[in-house]
Amino acid sequence: MTSPPLSLRAFVHRFFVALLVCAVMVGGVFIAADVVKSQKISNINKAQIDPRLLTEGGNYLIIGSDSRAFVNSQKDAQDFGDKATQTGQRSDTMMVVHIDPGKHTGILVSFPRDLWVDIPDHGTAKINAAFAFGGPQLTIATLKQDFNIPISHFLEVDFAGFRDIVNAIGSVPIFFPTPARDKNTGLDITTAGCKHLNGEEALAYVRSRYYQYQTADGEWHYDPTSDLGRINRQQYFIRSLSHAAIKSVFPNFTKLNTVLDKTVASLTSDQNFGSGDLTTLVQAFRNTDPTAFPMYTLPATNGFRDSQSVLLLDDAKAAPTLARLRNAQKKTTVKVPKIATSTVTVNVENGSGKPGAAGKAHDDLGNFGFKLGNPAANADRSNYDVTEVGYGPGDKTKGELVLAYLGGGGKLVALDSAPSGADVELVLGADFDQITAPPTSTSGAPTSQGTPAPSGTTTTTGPPANPGGAVPEAGC
Repeated sequence: MTSPPLSLRAFVHRFFVALLVCAVMVGGVFIAADVVKSQKISNINKAQIDPRLLTEGGNYLIIGSDSRAFVNSQKDAQDFGDKATQTGQRSDTMMVVHIDPGKHTGILVSFPRDLWVDIPDHGTAKINAAFAFGGPQLTIATLKQDFNIPISHFLEVDFAGFRDIVNAIGSVPIFFPTPARDKNTGLDITTAGCKHLNGEEALAYVRSRYYQYQTADGEWHYDPTSDLGRINRQQYFIRSLSHAAIKSVFPNFTKLNTVLDKTVASLTSDQNFGSGDLTTLVQAFRNTDPTAFPMYTLPATNGFRDSQSVLLLDDAKAAPTLARLRNAQKKTTVKVPKIATSTVTVNVENGSGKPGAAGKAHDDLGNFGFKLGNPAANADRSNYDVTEVGYGPGDKTKGELVLAYLGGGGKLVALDSAPSGADVELVLGADFDQITAPPTSTSGAPTSQGTPAPSGTTTTTGPPANPGGAVPEAGC
């Protein structure tokens, strides 16, 4: 019996989240489809990343690399630079796709490449330098250290991969309110209106950091928002790409396979990424209209550091967005005893190897009302993998209360005798993040109120506000 053809609605549900594709390059949504089988996923290039840096949960780090390794023609060398003169590669685009734990919802957050951060063992620099210094592993470590964001999986595509995927789809319609150009990327739009961009033209568009638009008097003006404006255009392109892919590929199953094959050939992932992780993405977004997929840019302000223009994180405005990204981990259900924190005395020791971790945890527990025993100190060793909550005879309930303030991490350990001067001994391990209130609390300490919506961030729905009329949500 022949299966009936897919309806457009059913196809959209399967196809949206199906561009493990340009999404990677430009900041965006995935076009992934249920037809991607395990054998296709297994063909993706693998990057070796320390598994201890990857946390089970729902944050996917997407990198668009500016590697010129593919350059084999004079035209490519003119547009992208000679690979012989390139010193390393940087993350031309960086974003984190977040899937809410236990829900089929999520957001995409773009990280400006000029964001000024502290890169582990390399000092302060723009965030895209992390990829140049140490590839995906150092980039993940930077996000963990500076933003306390757990990362589950990594995906990367380079310039050539992006171009090939767009060409496999055919073209992407983009609305230009005015003529536009960028002499650095080769963007050259001579008239306003709807333009169907091929792979090379699309790459020139999404890479543009020196975007210029022409006003009615014939004068050319630079987009003053630079990289932030580029992110705006990238996210608009992602939505347009999704629409174009659905329209172009839906009637042609052979073309769908071609697009998917191009996608797989263009990607690099962490070694643990499999078909189940792809399914997670599909399930999270298959019931979401592509035009409504929330996309944000991490808020930042212009600054000047080390003789260069940079972007400085706006901590207050970024807080809601970062809070949602930090909620990506699958939380373990923890019993919260109905006793007051003031009835529990805790000693804190540092076995994580992270300087200052015990002192901060010690102070944070005090702020939540716990009594503090001995001053914070180093443990007998500094390589505990898992945080341990040791409790003396008869004090298991008190140990469970301390465990509840670890955000789902750590484990209980029964001690033969009570810790010196305390009821509970907390030994921090490599898995320790922070002391945080459990979902409910009887101590009068702050309680978790859930994750706030990413208000205050920049939601982008189209190109920069150039003169020339309204801009559609996606396409033309």
